Amino acid sequence: MRYFPRTVVLVVLFFAHSLMSAQNQTSPWKIEATGPDGNIKYDLKTGSVSAANGVKVTYKKGEPNAAEMTAQKALLHQNTGLVIASGNVVLRREGQTWKTEELEYNFKTKQIKATSFRGGNLKYYVKGEDLQGAQTNGAFTARNVVYTLDDTPNPDYYILAKRVEISPGKKIKFHGASLHVGKLPVAYLPYYERNLGRHPWNTHIELGNRSNWGTFLLTSTRWPATDKFGGEMDIDYRSKRGFALGPDVFWDYGKWGKGDLESYFAFDDDPMNDSNGNPLNSKRQRFRFSHRADWGQSTSALGVMNFESDEYMRRDFFEHEYRRNVQPKTFLELNHDYDNYNLNLLTQARINDHFGTIERLPDLRFSGLRQQLGKSDFYYDMETSLSHFRRKYSNDGNPWFGGQRFDTIHQVYMPNNYFGWLNVTPRIGGRLTHYSETEGPGSTLGTADRFVLNTGVELSAKASRLYAGADSKLFELNGLRHIIEPSLNYVYVPRPNEKPNELPQYDYEVTSARLLPIMYPEYNAIDAIDGQNVLRMGLRNRLQTRRKNQLDEFFDWAIYTDWRLNPLSGQQDFAGLFNDISFRPRSWITLGSNLRYDVDEGMWRLINNSITFAPLSKWAVSLGNFYYLEPGKTSKADRDSVAYTSLAYRFNEEWSFSTRHYYDTKRGRMSDHSYTLYRDFRSWVGYLNLRFVDSEGSSREDDFQISLNFSLKTYPRAPSY
Repeated sequence: MRYFPRTVVLVVLFFAHSLMSAQNQTSPWKIEATGPDGNIKYDLKTGSVSAANGVKVTYKKGEPNAAEMTAQKALLHQNTGLVIASGNVVLRREGQTWKTEELEYNFKTKQIKATSFRGGNLKYYVKGEDLQGAQTNGAFTARNVVYTLDDTPNPDYYILAKRVEISPGKKIKFHGASLHVGKLPVAYLPYYERNLGRHPWNTHIELGNRSNWGTFLLTSTRWPATDKFGGEMDIDYRSKRGFALGPDVFWDYGKWGKGDLESYFAFDDDPMNDSNGNPLNSKRQRFRFSHRADWGQSTSALGVMNFESDEYMRRDFFEHEYRRNVQPKTFLELNHDYDNYNLNLLTQARINDHFGTIERLPDLRFSGLRQQLGKSDFYYDMETSLSHFRRKYSNDGNPWFGGQRFDTIHQVYMPNNYFGWLNVTPRIGGRLTHYSETEGPGSTLGTADRFVLNTGVELSAKASRLYAGADSKLFELNGLRHIIEPSLNYVYVPRPNEKPNELPQYDYEVTSARLLPIMYPEYNAIDAIDGQNVLRMGLRNRLQTRRKNQLDEFFDWAIYTDWRLNPLSGQQDFAGLFNDISFRPRSWITLGSNLRYDVDEGMWRLINNSITFAPLSKWAVSLGNFYYLEPGKTSKADRDSVAYTSLAYRFNEEWSFSTRHYYDTKRGRMSDHSYTLYRDFRSWVGYLNLRFVDSEGSSREDDFQISLNFSLKTYPRAPSY
């Protein structure tokens, strides 16, 4: 045990108190000139600030009630928060932007007053006269107001009202209003209320032709919604596949939670076969349900249901979702956080027979975060779970099995610091796992009790050096800080009394391109735990600089590996040599590299390189390649190898273009490439999309798609792929 001199403790407490006092006295105001002739004067007696020839006032930057105002002239009373500004005044607060020539605004009470104004956000635009109100009360009033979704000085359609009441982000009430198309009034609205959260009628249309679909028309129409409930209807037609439709609904009931339900019914004229060669049913369905509720900051509930009538439903009609998640899960999770503990209940069931699933009915877990034991030098963490499992295979290809498992692990640490830079943390832990007799035709294992002892020590250090004179215009360097972080982590686990092949495998080890955890409970393949005698070695180097008054990572390089001192059967001496690099030679150039080299076999397992150029807001280019050969395989015929590029270019305010290419270097063919032309129609956005897909290796023919998309600019949607 180490003891510090009393004087050191007093000095630390003194500086801590001074730092806290300084933080408490930090001013919420930042006032700066925006022009070369800017003039700012402070009156220390009254706390007022006057500014001329361009000024920017920032209030509580980074906080939820932050605000920013720019103007030519301003008089700010810091004590009351009132500012009187004139000359091209722009006020930004809580997602809203207000523009006027003269403004009175209180940063603290949010009271606002302007003779004439323009305002809104990306979803709507409004201008008028005599703006008054306070956002703390949730409403503003104004007269002679023009409201539109068309972001142009001369909108094609708008609402003109004598008086309005605006609740930013919620709704707007019109009194004595008329609807105009061009200069022609087409309807009189004595009273009209509009939801600002969601557009009451939002239509998306996509018309095109695709090899696997034929000519298609995809439509989605959102109907008027309340703050609590809304929805939309999808009605689609594909000449080769037939009709499909489905309603989607969403809700938000505050403390009771929010969620959505998506449904889709396809009457498929050409469903083809599943992965086993069996014909798919022509009546195909999909249901997706999600609901989340949070009670305070410590308790939450999340329920997710994904039903699909067959394994290819998502691939055939929702390809963008299929790429993100091939096999969606269905589960209910309840979670509660204590100060140093967490209680979690997870229930996971299989509702799609074509997917393999580990059912958890349920899985109850109680975890203790690492915490100090009294006033000692020791720290402790734990995790205990009680679970009932059923392991079911896809399409019941293998018989299922299940059972109960009780698992508990307890670990003690003693962190130490030497010389002010070396951290040494020895640890020891014990684990007990009880398995019930398995049930089901897939296993006949009896009861078992497994005991695991784990020990080890972790060493890490961190050192830095500042090179204040390291400046370079070429690399945008304004000083350099070099940070070096070496680390060693030794883990020793004697072989437990029960080996993995003697136990039911519910939580098993999954092959990964990255390095798996070696410490518990981060290593969560509980049923695959075996003996370990391994040393993880790592070295990280970072170079930091300042760019645009912010700290920026100029160079970040980490190299690490696992040295298995006593490899098990099927293991190699080294888990591979890993190399991760991020390099930003300029603020608009980013290079990334993730490599894995198999030292024992002398071959690359993973090569993932990329470079991105984004020098201007008009264009950006990305290039990269991805290569992966699964551990255990040595033939390059088993590799995945893709080169990819992307380009985005903005011609002007109305036209832009993007393209993506994926080249399969293993087969020497372009596997997927697309080209999209965008047109901004002020209130609407249009896309013209071309896409080519090489379907070799699948039952489908090569796919070609051309489509034309239209959606409201306030709620744009990407093409169907």
